[in-house]
Amino acid sequence: MEEPRATLRDVAGRAGVSTTAASLALRGRPGVSEATRQRILVAASELGYRAPARRDTTAERRVVGVLLRDIVSTYSHDVVAGLEEMARDTGLEIVLEHGSGEERALDGKLASLRRIATDGIVVISTAIGPDTLRAAAREIPIVVVGSLADPVAGVDVVCNDDEHGARLAVRHLLDLGHTRIAHLTRGTEPGSAAGRRRDGFADEMARAVPGIPPQVEGGSHERRGPATRYLVHAMRHEKNPPTAVFTETDRLAIDLIGACGDAGLRVPDDVSIVGYDSTSICEMIRPRLTSVSQPRQDMGRSAFRLLQERHEGRTQDRRVVLRPTLHVRGSTAAV
Repeated sequence: MEEPRATLRDVAGRAGVSTTAASLALRGRPGVSEATRQRILVAASELGYRAPARRDTTAERRVVGVLLRDIVSTYSHDVVAGLEEMARDTGLEIVLEHGSGEERALDGKLASLRRIATDGIVVISTAIGPDTLRAAAREIPIVVVGSLADPVAGVDVVCNDDEHGARLAVRHLLDLGHTRIAHLTRGTEPGSAAGRRRDGFADEMARAVPGIPPQVEGGSHERRGPATRYLVHAMRHEKNPPTAVFTETDRLAIDLIGACGDAGLRVPDDVSIVGYDSTSICEMIRPRLTSVSQPRQDMGRSAFRLLQERHEGRTQDRRVVLRPTLHVRGSTAAV
């Protein structure tokens, strides 16, 4: 009986590289170091590997797939801009897929990208399950941009330091004289971006004003509306209401600014508000929104570099954490 023919996966396994790196080396394409290329060629020779006949010229395309949860997100736009900047210098194409804001659509979109991406996939969302990510990473390099609650074998991660960002927001409000500061969030799952921001807020509040319990509103089982309305009601009617609010995202901050206006509360005269993301919309609303700025384009560049490292033969998983900054605008003022 004839022995099974060696596959590209067999060559990659023998050389200790990804299948993408093996494919690039065997096709004589750039993207791997000369030492890695020689190791792959030796492995192919030892295994008697023969490349399958090409059916068309699309095999020569070098494609990075990018999966977005929501194509209208300015956050995602900025991350993709960083990716595209790097891709232009290497001749790679960027192909986008998005879930139109629907989490259940993301798995199918990831499967579509796996069929056409040759150089890896960048997922700008944390809504895909770990099993799905793990299975995809066995075939192609995967980088997630965002704070995964738990590590996923074979998947690299780029995120910002959410706890540090929350501390920046709280310290800014404390410096303005605020001590009764509330936090508005959509979720508090440990390890998630929301959970890390909540932890940074609570820790900084406990350190700075230990006599005032940190007030956290909202959560994974509560819609934004009820939590926002409760906060506005508290600011209008409680004896010692919050004088400032730190929100998990800019979207929540904008919802809150609108709700305050409807209730006759002035921002920042009656309440100061700090958001998180510092997207372009912060400059479009009035008052302009003070917000923690994620280094979004740098996150895109870092994701691209992680894909390149996989092509060079790196097998250990990496998590790159970048430091955010605070952009002070018109939505915060001294008490």
